[in-house]
Amino acid sequence: MILIASSRPEVEKILIKVFEKYAPEIPITTPNTPQALQARTAACWFPDLAQLKQLPQLQLLHSIAAGVEHLDLAQLHAPYRVCRVLDQVHQQGMLDYLLWGVLYFQRAFNHYFDQAQQRIWQQHRQRSRQELCIGVMGLGHMGAFVAQALADLGYQVRGWSNSTKQLLNVQSFVGRNQQAKFLADCDILINLLPLTDATYALFDQQLFQQLKKGAAFIHCGRGQHLVEQDLLTALDTGQLSGAILDVFEHEPLAPTHSYWQHPKIVVTPHIASHAPMSAVLKQIIDNDFRLQSGQDLRHEVDLTRGY
Repeated sequence: MILIASSRPEVEKILIKVFEKYAPEIPITTPNTPQALQARTAACWFPDLAQLKQLPQLQLLHSIAAGVEHLDLAQLHAPYRVCRVLDQVHQQGMLDYLLWGVLYFQRAFNHYFDQAQQRIWQQHRQRSRQELCIGVMGLGHMGAFVAQALADLGYQVRGWSNSTKQLLNVQSFVGRNQQAKFLADCDILINLLPLTDATYALFDQQLFQQLKKGAAFIHCGRGQHLVEQDLLTALDTGQLSGAILDVFEHEPLAPTHSYWQHPKIVVTPHIASHAPMSAVLKQIIDNDFRLQSGQDLRHEVDLTRGY
């Protein structure tokens, strides 16, 4: 029995339909049913923790995405195990999005689109991959894949993480002590960090000032990583030449938000990449089986680190 646990009614409906389509043989339930008392695994997206704590058999909270911040791990106060979804299609989708973002700045499309609005015919120097330094913050499942792929394409790539990573032709920087050195030469900075207490509001005025003047920023981590006003200041002063933003502290982004009209910002509606729902279900069902048979779980989260 798998519990569908979401405080978002539209998500609950989607998950029920997806289970019925791809796994009709798997019994599912929702929190306010007698059957929920027998559930050991919950497929979660912003679940109601108070409801979950009433279920005596529940052992595993399984995010339906790569992120787990929506589970509010600090508030669990219960011996749950937590897993997340990691998928190759998800990785490739993120790489495709970031390749577009890198080319947008590398080939000066940010300038050309502005010029087109003003009917200005002006060419800009074509920069090669080899002369462009790309910094990837976060070298986990997603970040390591992206960094390695960009390096394989010939870009100068450097990565920043909490521990040293061994990636071919990717320079590794570790911890706060090496953050400034990592940032100093980046032409394009990509955020693929998980959201933890240590990374909350990490992208602030101090960080942007450590980048070379005129660097660009591509934001695909979590909205809470970014101090919004500090980004706007960095763009308005020319410290940053542009930003592509896919995640926001409050989603959907309000129609009145200043990001929409800012000439140096491209907004996309949290679409950088999604794992196919068939793959999401397969991983949840597999981990439910592993839980009941005493096997190791796949993509289990270290609750002390938050990822």
